[in-house]
Amino acid sequence: MGRAVSLVALALALSTQAHAQEPIEDGLVEPTESESIVVTGSRLPASLRTMPQSVDVFSAEDVSKQLATTNNLEQVLSNLVPGLSRSTNTTVTTYLSLRGRKPVFFVDGVPITATLNDTGRELRLIDPELIGRIEVVRGSSALYGNSAGAGFINYITKNGDPEPLTARTEVGLNLSTEHLGDSARPSIRQTFSGTSGNFDYRVGGYYEKINSFFDADGNRIPPPEGSALQDSRILSGYGKFGYTAGDQRIEMLLNYYEQKAVIKYRAVPGNILLGIPATAAPATPMPGEVPQLNRNFIASLAYSDTSAFGTDSSFRLQGYYLESYSIFQFAANRFPRVVPLGQSPNGQSTNDTKKFGARIDINTPLDTLIGVDGEILWGADYLHDNTKIPLVDGRQFGIPQVQDSYAGFVQIQIKPVDFLSISAGIRHEESRIKVADFFSLFTLANITGGKLKYSTTPINAGVVVSLTDSFDLFGGFSQGFDIQQTSQNFRAWPQDIDLTQIQPPPNVIDSYEAGARYKGHGITASASFFLTKSSDGVSYVFNAASPNEPQARVAPDRVHGFELTLDYAGIEGWNFGGSYAFLEGKSDNDNNGSYESPLPGRRIPPRTATGYIEHQIDEGSYVRLQGQYSGSRNKFPNTTPGRFHEGRIHSYFQLDLASKFDLGKMGEVSFGIENLLNDDHFTNYSEGFNTNANYLKASGRTVMLRYAIKY
Repeated sequence: MGRAVSLVALALALSTQAHAQEPIEDGLVEPTESESIVVTGSRLPASLRTMPQSVDVFSAEDVSKQLATTNNLEQVLSNLVPGLSRSTNTTVTTYLSLRGRKPVFFVDGVPITATLNDTGRELRLIDPELIGRIEVVRGSSALYGNSAGAGFINYITKNGDPEPLTARTEVGLNLSTEHLGDSARPSIRQTFSGTSGNFDYRVGGYYEKINSFFDADGNRIPPPEGSALQDSRILSGYGKFGYTAGDQRIEMLLNYYEQKAVIKYRAVPGNILLGIPATAAPATPMPGEVPQLNRNFIASLAYSDTSAFGTDSSFRLQGYYLESYSIFQFAANRFPRVVPLGQSPNGQSTNDTKKFGARIDINTPLDTLIGVDGEILWGADYLHDNTKIPLVDGRQFGIPQVQDSYAGFVQIQIKPVDFLSISAGIRHEESRIKVADFFSLFTLANITGGKLKYSTTPINAGVVVSLTDSFDLFGGFSQGFDIQQTSQNFRAWPQDIDLTQIQPPPNVIDSYEAGARYKGHGITASASFFLTKSSDGVSYVFNAASPNEPQARVAPDRVHGFELTLDYAGIEGWNFGGSYAFLEGKSDNDNNGSYESPLPGRRIPPRTATGYIEHQIDEGSYVRLQGQYSGSRNKFPNTTPGRFHEGRIHSYFQLDLASKFDLGKMGEVSFGIENLLNDDHFTNYSEGFNTNANYLKASGRTVMLRYAIKY
């Protein structure tokens, strides 16, 4: 039955999203015909139709409909964004992939993705309820640096409500229908929001207690290594404050998010060859072990003027500060070579990052300068990143680094005639990284640091041809780059090395995309085809010399694929949609010009099809049925368990139900069921990771009930 359902889902090729090219005002999507964007924190052009690449914008309502079934922001994005890999059901995003690479994340334009050491915690930084809009841009652009060719995802946070004071209290409960007792996940959220004169504000807090997860057979799912979401608690608080005087605005955001685990269970390894999943066994802390933790703080202050310098130009200046501290899994016998030195072979790593930076944006309409419809956006970015990677006991696990990056960019979009839009951009970036000397606990090698310098000037260009008022063809070329994760790539280097002598090369990515968009008669549809080439792509593979530590393989690679979307809202009260995404990639490991080696599962997810049918009962009330199909992938048929990211991934289909009912003054109730059919399958992450200890089933049927009231 599972295979039949999967084939039906694939044939339907339905989608979970409403691909928005809608107007956005103050972080919220409004249902009007215009496409102008009046919102701080975004560098997108005024009209998304001028973008020669795939762009999705999702509203607060889109996010809210996904939150009716899950609190997991990774799952929300997986349901909304075509081509994004499926959720890992963990706290980490190491398996998060968009067009073969990990996208860069921002909050109101603040870069939150780890620059020097990929902690994989970008989706555990913000309460989803604060999000007013999500921008997803695939490929590279001059607007944001270090985008690695995958693209960027920018969370635009909500401003204050128009009334002087609106309070909202929400309580929620998640339960596994297969094991009611230990699966309860109670939550509470409180928000105060309003506008008084020129001042607006939004403050809130969120608490969630997460207990165990259970699979479709009612078996307790053990915590995965280094990324446990179950048996933890989440505490979050934020405040956003704004003051508007005419065309000028000052805006401040403060956001705190913490997730702390409780050591209750450990994984008893399963058997991949026999299809036996890992099981959970009661646990107590090992000597020297502390609970895993993820704690983050973001502060941002921005000033904007929409009529700067006495012209129609807009100006925005932003400064920001970010702290991130994480404690990862405890690992026994991870450093066996240090035993002769009298040191403990056990270890529990941490990451301590402090960032600050600034951004300047100036946007000038071209009709006031040269009489041509269009705009020129230019500006500058600065980023300082200080990252340390010690063990809990104080020894260095990874290489400490300090980075300073400076960048300037120009992006031009013009419409010489009504049916043609041309865009071009250039960005120049200089990075200076101070790398500390380092002694490897893995190999006992001495890594000599120093100053590493990087300079790059990526460009982009593209065209959009509007054949009708509803139908566009687009195509473009863009370049991106990223700097190797020096700590991850060299912390287990087999011999002494001087990094300043080899200067690890940056990865330059060339992206090509062509496609079509249509919006009219209740239909929104798109098709895009892409090819991405990397000069020095990084993939993490099995390392026989250090079996517990993946090795960074640097080689040219190529990724190609296509994405299809379709949404229909032509029947009053009903919405339907569909999407399908496929990609594949290979690398040239021997550098002979032939791309013969498949990229691992960490880079390339299986093909996906997702879909929904939704009935709008009345304003504020709806019922929605949505499904996600994930295909199979088996590019390493001769692999053995323990070879990282080479596992065989099997297909599955999952159906979810989401609903909300507006009770007027009595509040609102939302009810959702995740995995409605209680499908029994493994997650893509657990199968692809390919270790017996992480061979974990997905959660079975889970019910979510929420009640909220405004007053």
